[in-house]
Amino acid sequence: MKKSLHWFRSIKNLPSLPEQINSVLVATGSTSSMDYNIVEIIQYDPSMALSVLKVANSPVYGYSKKISSLQQAAGLLGPGAIKNIILRTPILERYLTDQKNVPPIDFSALWLHCGITASLSGGLGRLIGNLEPDVCFTAGLIHDAGAIALSAFYPQELAEAFEISKKEKISLLDAEKKVFGFNSSEVNNELMTAWNFPDSLLDSYSDSLESMPPQVSKQMTVVALAKLLASEWDYPSCTHPHNEPSKEILLKSLKITANDLSEWEPELKKYALLAVSFLKREG
Repeated sequence: MKKSLHWFRSIKNLPSLPEQINSVLVATGSTSSMDYNIVEIIQYDPSMALSVLKVANSPVYGYSKKISSLQQAAGLLGPGAIKNIILRTPILERYLTDQKNVPPIDFSALWLHCGITASLSGGLGRLIGNLEPDVCFTAGLIHDAGAIALSAFYPQELAEAFEISKKEKISLLDAEKKVFGFNSSEVNNELMTAWNFPDSLLDSYSDSLESMPPQVSKQMTVVALAKLLASEWDYPSCTHPHNEPSKEILLKSLKITANDLSEWEPELKKYALLAVSFLKREG
């Protein structure tokens, strides 16, 4: 029986890794609220970032669909409120204890992928110019919310999609469609729409792109380029590959050249290494 895409609108938040939650609580509990930067502590955790952005974009604060980055959210909410949000973040293992099958997702690798994508997206935002690097960073961090949701709530069905993808030699997104009736990209957008996220953070790609659809934001175009670079540089790739545009199409859309990327490569690789060192230390 196929699941309902609309069901995901009822999700209050997504779970995080226990070691991530513990690290944040240790860091915030050992010092006063004036002695730490809450954004730096949670900047590589997609689930915590999603929860913080959800609260910041709620009607209570009057900024629905306007808060696009963790920095904006922190300025609105303050470290105390954010710490309370983190305390309510569920632990991933709680969702998997009753599952007979081990989910096909390597969660540590998924978190690493999100962190590297965020770092590269933020770096590209700085280097390209005319973009907000913090928004690009946040967009890169949370771009796989749909994958996290499917992994946590339907791991057995997702495992089935993996098998279909492998057996029939089709993309995982197409395999998910066969199992669920929708894919992780659509789940991602369903969550962000329900949580009043700005349209610039929605993934508006379609399959087999030959050009950039006009509704795709510059931020998400940067994220697509960051994912492509991470894959080229042999970093952990997302387990939910999207049929995204080629590098040439992305460069054209962003009005940059292959020479620009070549010049920026050393700096961008430093950004990626920062994410790796942080997450390896936390893990």
